[in-house]
Amino acid sequence: MHFFGPAAASFLLCLLAMLALRPVAIALELIDRPGGRKHHDGAVPLVGGVAMLLGIVIGLGSVPLSEVSVKSFLAASALLVTVGLMDDRFDLSPWMRLPVHLAAALMLIGSGVSIETLGAPIGKEDLELAGLPSYAVTVLAVVACINAFNMLDGMDGLAGAAGIIALSALAFLSLDVGAVLTGAASLTVMAAVAAFLTANIPARFNRNLRCFMGDSGSTLLGFAVAWLCITVSQPPVQAASPITLLWITALPVIDFLWTILRRLLRGASPMLADDEHLHHLLLKAGFRMRGAFAVFVMLSAMLAVIGIVMDRLGMADRLSLLLLIGTGILVVRLMHNTRLLRGWLPITFGSTTLHEDDRRDTG
Repeated sequence: MHFFGPAAASFLLCLLAMLALRPVAIALELIDRPGGRKHHDGAVPLVGGVAMLLGIVIGLGSVPLSEVSVKSFLAASALLVTVGLMDDRFDLSPWMRLPVHLAAALMLIGSGVSIETLGAPIGKEDLELAGLPSYAVTVLAVVACINAFNMLDGMDGLAGAAGIIALSALAFLSLDVGAVLTGAASLTVMAAVAAFLTANIPARFNRNLRCFMGDSGSTLLGFAVAWLCITVSQPPVQAASPITLLWITALPVIDFLWTILRRLLRGASPMLADDEHLHHLLLKAGFRMRGAFAVFVMLSAMLAVIGIVMDRLGMADRLSLLLLIGTGILVVRLMHNTRLLRGWLPITFGSTTLHEDDRRDTG
């Protein structure tokens, strides 16, 4: 029951919440209308974030993890979703939301969740952190993950699918070392995301139930992935090297880091939106939306599997990191030469519609 019950409860409540909140969102004008950089069809309710939060709250309430850690995570999640809803409704400045992301990271640290080791990325000995360096690295990691998933939420199903891949990998790593409760927490969050995807993946069956997660959902998803990545990679669980956790979130992280660097090199604000994310470039190369979605998901899953296999084979962290950096460079090259990929993978089925947050980024 500790394993399957919370996930089932999370899935069902999220699904019911999306149905129940749709008319409320319409009445409150919490909807995303097409126009400008947003090219989806019709007004779509922005209820995914609240629905996922409700599912996660109910589900995690049944998982006997550290009470302090779970309470802090849920409190910080509620803060992120609340501010995200305000942004979805009133379009807040990114500079107004960034302090909230920092506050959420500090709440995790206050509950005892922090990065104490980076593995052995530059030598044979683990690089240990304590005090201020530990807190600083934790804050940077959490804020980066929040914004990586926020930037990814520019096409139907993309952020949710990337979250599913990361969360399923976290569940596997946890269960592989006997950390059943951490695995159950990962599956509980994953179940809420899966329920949301039933109304968000680019398909025909869900057109009448369609909803978006909005900034409230994308920041919640990034925060949940960050929380579980830290929990899984740090003592006492330590189910995998921190470098391995970078592999299972590789595409969101690579896209985020390159986006920030690219904008800074051009003298632009890192928070100024553009249309050069990987999913945008896939569409420009001729892929339809479902094709771009499939390519992104397959590549993301492949990188996660590679990272886990290398970890379980005992590959040195420094070598894993070098391979990850090389992979990142290759992905960036691929991002700007997607017509070559289009020749290798002629996946062109589906609509070309983008959606909700194809308007501006937070990081």
